[in-house]
Amino acid sequence: MNGVLGDVILVNGAPWPVLDVGAGRYRFRILNASNARVYQLALTAGSGPPLTFTQIGTDGGLLAAPVDHPTLQIAPAQRFDVVIDFGQVAVGDTVTMVNQADSGPAGSVMRFRVTQPMHDTTSVPSKLSTPDVVDPATLTTHRSMRFHWGGGSWQINGHDFDPKSSEATVRPGDTELWTISSDFHHPVHLHAAGLQVLTRNGGAPGRWDAGWKDTVLLGPGDEIQVAARFSGYPGRYMLHCHNLEHEDMSMMANFHIV
Repeated sequence: MNGVLGDVILVNGAPWPVLDVGAGRYRFRILNASNARVYQLALTAGSGPPLTFTQIGTDGGLLAAPVDHPTLQIAPAQRFDVVIDFGQVAVGDTVTMVNQADSGPAGSVMRFRVTQPMHDTTSVPSKLSTPDVVDPATLTTHRSMRFHWGGGSWQINGHDFDPKSSEATVRPGDTELWTISSDFHHPVHLHAAGLQVLTRNGGAPGRWDAGWKDTVLLGPGDEIQVAARFSGYPGRYMLHCHNLEHEDMSMMANFHIV
């Protein structure tokens, strides 16, 4: 029901690897390639204070401005572009990336050994880009997508996946207002579309919702509103839960760009 969770965390195919770094800033592109596991990543630095993730980008490109996160929640298929400043710890120290969402072997991800000093002249700009911000008042088409357990399968809008049916027909280049609700932990992914989270549970977007995305995580009882912009060529595309066991149990649907 939850999806298959292993007990060994791999980074770039290696179990619990160690990376030697200098005492300076490094940019990382983090992809959750697990089939079902949602991580809560954090950086511990021996006896010193934990380091932060400075987020500069997401699934769909750069943010408008950097955002500091003490922890990073990342669901299957999500990507976060971050900067980690190892200059905050002494040469010889070790920084450990942990997964606070689990314990034991699945609670450890990897380590960084700060092995040498660096003359680091880099900085993270206060302005990164000028992304398009959607005004929901301009969106005239509103659709609802409900991700839920149907008693024998995971369903979207009460339907098992049917390759012959479609949940939506949209025009290329259009931006629509979609309300997505969930009864469980579902990373919702749309092909050939960009998503901008407008509200989460009736309030502001969450801590990890900034920027244009193609995958958004909903927890049990969550409801979000997103601006969905369709950029693909005419054809048939998928929306689905990116928990692989959930989509294998029918939590997929078609939409058409015409």
